[in-house]
Amino acid sequence: MLEFTYPGPGKGYSLHNHSTFSDGASTLEEVVAAGKASGLKVLGISDHWVEPPYDGTDYLTWAMPHEKLDEYIKTLLDLRKKYEDENFSLKIGLEVDFFFENAEKVYDRLMQSPMDYLIGSVHYSGVFSVDHDAVDWAPLSEDEKAEVCEIYWQKVAGAAEFGKYTFLGHLDLPKKFALIDNSKYIEHAVRVLDIVQKKSGAIELNTSGWFKPCNDPYPTLEILQAACKRNIPAVVNADAHCAEHLQRNFAEGYALLKEAGYDFIQE
Repeated sequence: MLEFTYPGPGKGYSLHNHSTFSDGASTLEEVVAAGKASGLKVLGISDHWVEPPYDGTDYLTWAMPHEKLDEYIKTLLDLRKKYEDENFSLKIGLEVDFFFENAEKVYDRLMQSPMDYLIGSVHYSGVFSVDHDAVDWAPLSEDEKAEVCEIYWQKVAGAAEFGKYTFLGHLDLPKKFALIDNSKYIEHAVRVLDIVQKKSGAIELNTSGWFKPCNDPYPTLEILQAACKRNIPAVVNADAHCAEHLQRNFAEGYALLKEAGYDFIQE
């Protein structure tokens, strides 16, 4: 499994990317070919893996069907043989939704496959999908929005405490539609970062937030500053859902990390 040390992997890495095996628009080979052509040193594919421990979620509309896992792994292993060389490495990963009820069981099952890394993410607050559509948030009262966010951050803290993911994905995701006051949850994020530090974990700077209504990467600068003070490694990712976006806004991402105090990003 990949492990990062502070400040984190530098330029030439892109590890949070999706294909048509989940909700991406490009095939695995299209993504891999584009990654190599773009000059990346290390490309990771991390399609969505979701095993809800309860009914009522919509995960089948956007996550990888469970019966496709073996095909996913085989395809990536074949692409590794085809595209890897001394200048380009392909890593096999998944973006795994964290649930308190089954995190250990899901992890153990996935690690029976040749995984290089797992991203720990939270998309569901109960059965509510925090990033599906602004329409889902519209009928919620402010108290209901706060409850969604509280549950979300409890789960992110649980994912951090679990301690087996290579890094945590898009920490402050509920701000996506600019329908909550994200500043109210900075203290929640800091508590998560304390756990990440204790567990020697890592986070990502996810540039996709710049292209959402919030117009802000995940996580926001204040959270990145708190992560830097704790010497928590950070990796810049695009959360690409098409081959053209593998390094989207990476220059801006590294500039923001520098502003946050990450002065020694490895080249």
